[in-house]
Amino acid sequence: MKLLAVVKNPVSIARYLAAAGELTDVPSRAPGRGPPYWKSQVLRRQALGDDSPGGDHGKGDEAA
Repeated sequence: MKLLAVVKNPVSIARYLAAAGELTDVPSRAPGRGPPYWKSQVLRRQALGDDSPGGDHGKGDEAA
């Protein structure tokens, strides 16, 4: 790699980027992601704080 230029002036930076075919404006933010998914039910239970082995499917202490 070779240093071509040091540009400090914002107007010069925009002009250089436009000449190089690059975007001169800041891109918008991407939307937020959903919660992670783990194939392992053990890791999922640990991360979500669900200590019951069957999860929250209506089984457990209420059925007794």
